[in-house]
Amino acid sequence: DLGDYVRQFIAFLASKFRLMFHSEVFVYREAPLSKESQQQLELVERKTLILDLDETLVHSCYMDPETQTVVGCSFVPTSAKPDYVMNIQILSDLNPIQFQVYKRPHVDYFLDYVGKWYDLVIYTASMEAYASLVVDKLDAGRGILQRRFYRQHCISSTNFISKNLHIVNRDLSKVLIIDNSPGAYRDFPQNALPIKTYIYDPKDEELLNLLPFLDALRFTNDVRSILGRR
Repeated sequence: DLGDYVRQFIAFLASKFRLMFHSEVFVYREAPLSKESQQQLELVERKTLILDLDETLVHSCYMDPETQTVVGCSFVPTSAKPDYVMNIQILSDLNPIQFQVYKRPHVDYFLDYVGKWYDLVIYTASMEAYASLVVDKLDAGRGILQRRFYRQHCISSTNFISKNLHIVNRDLSKVLIIDNSPGAYRDFPQNALPIKTYIYDPKDEELLNLLPFLDALRFTNDVRSILGRR
């Protein structure tokens, strides 16, 4: 496994060097797989990558139906254009609520790559009525975000909402989660890959920075052997 991690780390450094001069056109170049690397991938099972939604892949604002004020956009410039504007029926006895959704920079590029390497799962604490429509938009007909878990699949406590990775994959050696909220994976710290909270930043590169590591991690037999060292 170490040879592949070294290989990907070198590719990561090279990609960051390219970013210094071509930040507007980022291309992650996978290092060619050796025969040994191809055999290693065949030996280890394909892993499951769980992705949080809000503040990890997107940030959303909504119009409060009672006050008619926008909630969640205090750090978003008024000149910023949302990627999606959706009117969503959250509760049957209330009028639809308008949501403005801002995608994290490079999220489409990120999903294209990790969708080749992992089985993707969306696991969000958001309500299904909202989240399912946003995920449909992110999937964009690619069929890579079909498995989804919502608020009803989370565990609520006084201070936080946590997620049960067992309902996604009973074999925890083959599953990892990317989430901006540590409380979400508090029971599974050895399966977690933290990410900075996203509100709004056109220069955000967090998803790009994860690609070399995720590329390398798929070669290991047990993700906890690497993630547990943090």
